[in-house]
Parts: sequence; C-alpha cells; structure tokens
Amino acid sequence: MMNGSDHSHILLAPIMFIAHLPAGYLLGKAATKQLNLRSRQLVLWTSIGGILPDADMLYFYLVDSQSTHHRHYLSHWPITWLALLALATILLSKKSRLGVALFGISIGGLLHMILDSVAAPIFWLAPFSKLQVELIEIPAIYENYIWSFVLHWTFAIEILICSIAIGVFLKSRRPPHQIQT
Repeated sequence: MMNGSDHSHILLAPIMFIAHLPAGYLLGKAATKQLNLRSRQLVLWTSIGGILPDADMLYFYLVDSQSTHHRHYLSHWPITWLALLALATILLSKKSRLGVALFGISIGGLLHMILDSVAAPIFWLAPFSKLQVELIEIPAIYENYIWSFVLHWTFAIEILICSIAIGVFLKSRRPPHQIQT
C-alpha cells in the first residue's frame, strides 16, 4: 500500500510503454506459423492479450484512487494467465473458437508478464508469495519519470520489438511472389 506522499511507484505504471501490442502481434504471428494456421484470429487475440493486463490501469485511476499499485491486481498475476491457458487447452481439445481466443489472450497476457519483468517487479508466485521478479531496476533519475525509462538502455528493447513488428507487418501485406516456370 502506498501513502499519499510517495508517488514514485504510482508513476511506474506502464514500464513497457510501447512494445506490449507489437510483442503480442509477433507472438501471434509466430504461434500461427508454428501451429500451421491460416486464421488471423490468433494474431488478434495474442495482440489483445499483450495489452489486456494493463486494462487494470482504468481501475487504478478511476476507482482505486491510485492507492494500490496496479501490479498488485489479479490482472498482473501470472497465475491468472496460466489459469486461462489451462481453460483454453481444455476448450481447444473440443475444437472451440472460444478456446482459440482464450489461448491467444492467455499467452499474450503471459508475454506481458515476461516483458514487464524486465524492468518492473512482477509477483510471479502471487497469491502464494510476495516475491517480486525484476531483472533490471531503472533508477528514477529525471523529474518526469517517463524520461527515466525512455532514456534508459532497456528502451532500445522496445524499439527493437516495435521495429521487428513493423517489418513483419509490412512483409505480411506484400503479395506473395509468383513462381515463374
């Protein structure tokens, strides 16, 4: 729980600022190729899953009055996404469209947890433990917290993810080369 004078944690809300959606897109493209699917549905659902955990920001700002950091919410617990993945597996075995949606959302949500763990504390064992996993702690060296992240070397990872996603997207929009015989 944060007190009213400590806003440093509040401002750390979206540690990964720009790469969750592109990363979800890339995951969907890779999973579609790996599973030999032609449908765009999985790409859509993994993209949504990639950003869905941060929907808790609406609750954080509009309901909770920023009193509990959004990474403490159920949507930022990996077990939430693992439970959805288990349900998706059951539904997929029955060839359910809902199974494809839940599969995409759950793996996108798990990817979100992995990406956040690079530079933000994630409770990987919640609700059973308060152990936080954070690979790199980004110091708040600028008054505007965003600059602390944008000017940190880890932001290059986000730029790389976005660049690859743009490249994959543009390549997927080109007509296939016709084979001449």
